[in-house]
Amino acid sequence: MFVVYLILFLILTSLIYGLVWWLIFETEGVYLGRGAVIWLYDLYAKRYDAIKENDEEMEIALIARPLMSQIAPQTDPLVLDVALGTGRMPIALTQLPYFEGHVVGLDLSLKMLEIASEKVKAAGIEERVTLIHESAEKLPFPENSFDVVTCMEALEFIPHPEGTLAELVRVLRPSGLLLITNRQNAPLMPGKIWSEDELATLLEKFGIEFTEIEAWQLDYKKVWGQKAGESESIGTNPLNIPLICPKCNQSQLKRVNNTVWQCSSCDEQVSVNQNGILEYFPAK
Repeated sequence: MFVVYLILFLILTSLIYGLVWWLIFETEGVYLGRGAVIWLYDLYAKRYDAIKENDEEMEIALIARPLMSQIAPQTDPLVLDVALGTGRMPIALTQLPYFEGHVVGLDLSLKMLEIASEKVKAAGIEERVTLIHESAEKLPFPENSFDVVTCMEALEFIPHPEGTLAELVRVLRPSGLLLITNRQNAPLMPGKIWSEDELATLLEKFGIEFTEIEAWQLDYKKVWGQKAGESESIGTNPLNIPLICPKCNQSQLKRVNNTVWQCSSCDEQVSVNQNGILEYFPAK
């Protein structure tokens, strides 16, 4: 009888271990709620770059150059990078001598943003990057606000990926460029992963008229899209980031100085912390 109990115990232990591994490591906490995802990314922020082993030259060659080629001849795009992480997109783009734009990077992990801030400062590109602490699920920008919107290796780890995808398209201007990734060879992630046909259908539903999917990594494909319609490029001269007031949800915040943004209608203020990160999320 002892042997039977031991076998049952070992089976139960293995099942519990497997479930915990799947919930925390394989799916990065997404089924445990937004708080769990933030906690995990905060926990691994300092080791994230070493874990991912991203190569800066490859990032430039496979992300930054193709992106700028897609929007040529424009060289000064206003770019929104959602789920910025440790800053791969602004670092890669600003290494191109012909990139004259500005990158707004948004993430809900404050620790990841702090690493991104350190890298931005080390690269001397503080004036070309704005970091915002906020969720990707309801972006704090009006419709048609950016020339380019990107979201890399992140949609499947956001609690509501379909709603987030709709938000990415909403804030992209007509004829603007969308760049996202689609997970391949994924562990079981019901409701988080799309087939290529499913993703193309969703993008068309949200207003993307042209989609191109291409190989990139073992676990991801790059997905390029162009929003339907025509509009003039937004550019960054003069720089005016269209950030909606978190209190009245109507007027836009204006930069007062290096540490404060303020609403012209209700006088709500949002602070920039000591790491240069706009603390939009706590303001709500």
